Amino acid sequence: MTPPDDAPLDPPYGSDSEPEQFVLEEAEEAALDGDRTVEVSAVRSALRNRNFRTMWLSALGSGIGTWMQNVILAAYVYSVTGSVWLVSLIGFANLVPQLVFATLGGVIADMFSRKKLIFWLSFEQLLGSLAIAWITRTDSFSEPLLLAAVAAVGTGAALSGPVFLSVTPSLVPPKDLAGAISLNSVSMNVSRVVGPAIGAILYVAIGASWVFVLNAATYLFIMVGITYVKVPVFPKTQDEGPFQRIAEGFRFVRREPVVRRAVATVFMFSLLCMPFVVVFPAIAEQDLHIAAKSTTYGFLYATFGFGAVVGALSIGTFLSGRNLAIVVRFALAGFSLCLATFVSLESGLPAFPVVFMLGFCYFAAVTSLSTVFQSRLTHQIRGRVSAVWMMAFGGTVPVSGLLAGWIISLTTLNTVIYFGAAFALFLAWFADLRPPEERRSLLDEWRSQREDSPDAGEFA
Repeated sequence: MTPPDDAPLDPPYGSDSEPEQFVLEEAEEAALDGDRTVEVSAVRSALRNRNFRTMWLSALGSGIGTWMQNVILAAYVYSVTGSVWLVSLIGFANLVPQLVFATLGGVIADMFSRKKLIFWLSFEQLLGSLAIAWITRTDSFSEPLLLAAVAAVGTGAALSGPVFLSVTPSLVPPKDLAGAISLNSVSMNVSRVVGPAIGAILYVAIGASWVFVLNAATYLFIMVGITYVKVPVFPKTQDEGPFQRIAEGFRFVRREPVVRRAVATVFMFSLLCMPFVVVFPAIAEQDLHIAAKSTTYGFLYATFGFGAVVGALSIGTFLSGRNLAIVVRFALAGFSLCLATFVSLESGLPAFPVVFMLGFCYFAAVTSLSTVFQSRLTHQIRGRVSAVWMMAFGGTVPVSGLLAGWIISLTTLNTVIYFGAAFALFLAWFADLRPPEERRSLLDEWRSQREDSPDAGEFA
């Protein structure tokens, strides 16, 4: 079963009604940042489009399988080996391809048939997941082979991500684009919650290896879906090459103060505050006395994911209209407090509300950062600068986990997590995202008030 070549669609789906770059940039913004508000009417309208509905449901099913495998693989490896270092290596092998190959995925999306790329890259990930299942069929598995299989799946995901993002929103007419982007964001966040919860139950019932087989089967959703979906063809722009566009994104970040500080904040946050995500099963077993191979662990991780969903949606709902430059700093301070509390607990029950708030503050901070970041961009530059954001945020997490695993081997688990909590508090001070002109205005106003104050003359 091989997908046919891309086929043009009738207006308003074709190139005359929606420029490709606008669709791609908006899709990347939603999927990377999760900062879109879900409007019910827009969602319903987008789901009326059969092509989009097919691909969205396929992506949701595959996403649930992916998160099911990611979380259970970390729990399985830790329960068998007790090695935080190996868990960190697994996370590194899975996610570091986002740092290396994500921008390459955007390049090949413009060079080859996107239908065929999605089909064959999904098939590659299917084979990689089956390899993981075969390697982990016994507890005496080969660590190098497992790392290689995980890296293969991660590479396929990194290459296919930009290709998939460039296809799915283009399957709706322009009037339904907002709903399509919202649904893509919802799919990403829901899979974070449902996957670990289902995976934990299956892990206990049928074992880790069969969980990975089931994840391999979910790639068939994508392969079948893309076969029966018509993908519009857009004219290619010849103004500059993809590598020149990426370089311009870095130059823009360097020139714009607010964008530069937002990227610096999310980079340091991902590198120094996020190791707890990679070593989550170790925290559960060592501090909370929750077995990594248990439904309780799965629900604990799902609670964290649910908090992240609520945190992301809060920026577009009950926190809508707030000054996000201030929300960022409060969210980072809340994250610091919740992370320090979470690692200080000694039993499982109190951890559930704490880990919910940890997830909430985590994604509220990231979504606020992203929204401020995106508000400083134009559509002409958005795609290029979003690649920088992808590398600073998603690409840094595996490096963070690997570094944390090494430091933990020299010190203790809690030392690394407490440091991350303390550094988040520093970032709450550092993340001043006000424009320079606003800072100067406030400083001039403060100086003027000091000069007009009666005490000023006496002090002088």
